[in-house]
Amino acid sequence: MKVKGEQGDVSGEQESGDFKRQVSPESLKDPKVQALSQQLKEWINDVLTDVHIVVKNLCEDLSDGQVLSSLIEQLADAKIEHQEVAQSVASQKAKLSETLAQINYHLQIGEDAIKWNVDNIHNKYLVSVLHLLVSLARHYGIQRRLPSDVKITVIQINKATQQTDTIVEQITGDEERETYNFAARAQERDVFDTLFDSAPDKLNAVKGSLLAFANKQLQKINRGCANMEEDFSDGVNLVIMMSLAENYYVPLYSFSMQPEAYDQKLHNVTLALNLMQEAGIPRPKCTAESIVSKDLKSTLRVLYAIYSKYKHLAK
Repeated sequence: MKVKGEQGDVSGEQESGDFKRQVSPESLKDPKVQALSQQLKEWINDVLTDVHIVVKNLCEDLSDGQVLSSLIEQLADAKIEHQEVAQSVASQKAKLSETLAQINYHLQIGEDAIKWNVDNIHNKYLVSVLHLLVSLARHYGIQRRLPSDVKITVIQINKATQQTDTIVEQITGDEERETYNFAARAQERDVFDTLFDSAPDKLNAVKGSLLAFANKQLQKINRGCANMEEDFSDGVNLVIMMSLAENYYVPLYSFSMQPEAYDQKLHNVTLALNLMQEAGIPRPKCTAESIVSKDLKSTLRVLYAIYSKYKHLAK
């Protein structure tokens, strides 16, 4: 078993242009920050049980990319090809760069939402490490409740004048309980369970209403849908609906407009679910895989979640 690091997290620092940033001593002692770090360590160790890696210091142990590489390989069932052990700083950063590229690909979040980079992780900057791990935990459905409203106070130092300012970094928000309680919610019955079990006569009416809503949005770009299971299973219409509702353009290189392979469809649906989350839509009780597999109940849940947020657009 590989036991990484020692007890007690370090906080590192971030350097950017004329400024240097450090986590305030008060934030390092904040019970919420300590609780979040502990929960994330326990989650990582749960994920890495089969590969016999134990993390004890988040910033220290993640800085060379080895743990992060193993983590994303386990979470995403991916394989990152590189040397097993990176000794020099240059080789560590190269490995870390490859690993972060894979993580960013699987998270499918916009560049402006990425709050970490190679230098920050390698320099053991706690703020970036926590942002990265919370994003991974949210995406892959951590089954433990993380602290809400965790904030870190950062001291920003002007290198030339040594003048200092303070910045507050929001690590988790009030929505964390809803997001991280996904595993528990998955066991709860919802309106669609009831429709399928007890009110099949009303099911067609709901399907018709949601299809009408989807068509009204898609017709803006001369698209349409007729089959609930088929027409959303590749994720294209879901991505387009989110871009239309939020009035932004999703670059064509970020998803496949004509997906054929399963992985392409899964990529598209995962992107759509992430776009929904970024827009503040509560995570539906489904997985990307269930949408791609044309599960009607899962598809209805996703469309209803979008409808609930943007029904005003149908008026």
